[in-house]
Amino acid sequence: MSTTEEKTLAAPCGLSCGHCPCYLAKDDPAVMESLVSRGHNRDKLPCQGCRPLAGKMPYVGCTKETIFESPGGTCETYACAVEHGVDFCFECQEFPCVKLQPCADLANNLPHNMKVFNLCYIKHKGLTEWLKKYPEIMPRYFGGKMVICKGPQLK
Repeated sequence: MSTTEEKTLAAPCGLSCGHCPCYLAKDDPAVMESLVSRGHNRDKLPCQGCRPLAGKMPYVGCTKETIFESPGGTCETYACAVEHGVDFCFECQEFPCVKLQPCADLANNLPHNMKVFNLCYIKHKGLTEWLKKYPEIMPRYFGGKMVICKGPQLK
């Protein structure tokens, strides 16, 4: 399905830790300084991704504008995937479950509503193809415009 590195940087829930600014700060001093200037703790950066940190990541982020401090503890979705013995939620017999159910609260900032789409994309097209498309998928989610009968369009 994929290389070990690709899987390491793809969260079980369908987000890409490898595209997160908190992870990218490891190789880009400008990203690091931008995060620190916005109040993020330099000692918690860069994030290694949820898999290497066993679900205990310090931040949850997807774009430079949408980074939230993790509430602490282990991500329940990560723990659930481990408990069910799956690499990705779509492999679980209970998929899709309430942990992936969309919620309107913070939908404009957090990509929770995208997780099922991403997981279905990975399942049908493969992890490598999803990682190639991720830079197109997330800007369409965060900055696209819904056009009736055409779907989300990039502005």
